[in-house]
Amino acid sequence: MADKKDLDALTRRVFLQRGATLATVAPFVINLSACASSSATDRASNGEEPDGGQPEPDASTRPESEQTSGSIERADAGRSGSTAPPPAELPVAEVDTLPPAAVLLSLQPGDGENAVKQALEKLDLSWLEKGDSVLIKVASNSGNPHPATTSPNGVRALVSVLKERGAGRVIVADQAGVEHVRRSQRGRYSTTRERFMTNGLGALADVAELHFFDDGDWESGYVEATLPEGHHWPRGMRLAAIIKEVDHIVYMPRISAHTLAGLTNAQKSAIGWLRDDSRHDLHNDAGSFYEKFAEISYTDEIKRRFRLALTLNESVQLFGGPDAGTVYKMNPPLVVASTSLANHDAMATSILVTLQNTSGAVPAGMTYTALLAPTLNGFFAGGAGVGTGEAGAWVSGSPSSRFSPHDFESSVQGERAVLRGWELSGGKPDSVQVIMHGEPMDDTLRAGLDAHGKGLYDFARFA
Repeated sequence: MADKKDLDALTRRVFLQRGATLATVAPFVINLSACASSSATDRASNGEEPDGGQPEPDASTRPESEQTSGSIERADAGRSGSTAPPPAELPVAEVDTLPPAAVLLSLQPGDGENAVKQALEKLDLSWLEKGDSVLIKVASNSGNPHPATTSPNGVRALVSVLKERGAGRVIVADQAGVEHVRRSQRGRYSTTRERFMTNGLGALADVAELHFFDDGDWESGYVEATLPEGHHWPRGMRLAAIIKEVDHIVYMPRISAHTLAGLTNAQKSAIGWLRDDSRHDLHNDAGSFYEKFAEISYTDEIKRRFRLALTLNESVQLFGGPDAGTVYKMNPPLVVASTSLANHDAMATSILVTLQNTSGAVPAGMTYTALLAPTLNGFFAGGAGVGTGEAGAWVSGSPSSRFSPHDFESSVQGERAVLRGWELSGGKPDSVQVIMHGEPMDDTLRAGLDAHGKGLYDFARFA
């Protein structure tokens, strides 16, 4: 139980920035691929930051423990304590491209751009016709760089491939979290455009059109959503109007822990579509929080345009989150992709949980707990840590209900947003086909995915 003095002082920003180290074991190096270079392993053992590590823009305001970086590396760097037998060798999938609803796990040497381009060679992009418009929905909750936000390298690679295949208008779009950016009926507080300038996504202006939902008019900039059957939105939902201007939508989120929600993947990144009052409804009527944000992507306006979820993980943000946490560099970069949002997020959840359980990483800052999450959400829905300025107080006329946490850490079947996504897309599958591409995955990581999936994942590999 948190001390009353601490609870009285809590704000959203404090939740994300306070140091509360919960472990004393130094991070050790775990493999992602048995073929990865060991150079970063040597640096990690000497206490150095791996290649590509970069402090967040406000890192100087955070405790040193929150600036820790680590590496996900190869098995022959040395690891002990695992007694589980290695998983069986993977069968070869007799397909050239990823089947519908299957999940691609691609490990490619080189940088993030190369990783995404290699992965796209195994994805079916036949939905794209010459001149079509594509909106790439990124995750830019804050002005902090990847993995706090989507990797610009991955977006750049996708834009390049789409244009090579004949795409016309390619748009990179989002609206940041309400603690950083607001667009209310009264006015504005800051802008997503400013966040893009510090998180690296602004550099994409040379290859794509950048669009910020908060630049739109309160009325004409948003449309009333056509909600799925059995939805949890009694007051309806307002989505960014640009949805109706595009032919296709691709989600490019990131994998991260989240102090309030536990984790954030593709379906949670859909909160960026919402108008300010709908965002407040989500947090204020929070008994169905996970189901609510899952339903955003199954509105008619999004569902009939959605084509693909693709995540480039140059790094993963373990513990903490959404804006700061323990940053672990992935070597080689890991790409997760699927035409099924729920299946993509099932695998992303298993990856996050497995890495948090096996990496030996020390939590940087406050971590998610089911006991504290309702209190955190209550403060947040009440406006603690939310930007105001000309936007005014964060309020709506929604009914109020207490946040109900979920048990995603025990198994993927406990991730309520994934369960709701399956309900809205035909039902929970008996199994999810997962096809590996590129370098083989480390046995410990794959065994962790199997354990968290509890028999859900059917692994194979491309020839």
